[in-house]
Amino acid sequence: MILKICERLRYLDRLIKLKATGTPKELSQKLGITERAWYKYRDELIHDLGLPITYCTYHKSYIYTEEGCFEIGFRKLSNPAKEKIRGGASLELLNVSSP
Repeated sequence: MILKICERLRYLDRLIKLKATGTPKELSQKLGITERAWYKYRDELIHDLGLPITYCTYHKSYIYTEEGCFEIGFRKLSNPAKEKIRGGASLELLNVSSP
């Protein structure tokens, strides 16, 4: 189930980047979900994950309103990045300098 959700989100990301989602109804068909389910996903993506997406009537597609990318997965930290983490919290986030 998680794999299917991840694949759907990667596909959605590609469609948004290409400005090829189509209308909400067309997008829900592309994703294999109901239109109502799409609106629920959309709200969660925007409000829970902070994705900057909106519907563009000119392109008839959902678009990103900011530059960036949506990532799913695990990324190993480089050694310099590891050194900035103490007890699970990033020193940069805590605004603390390293000893």
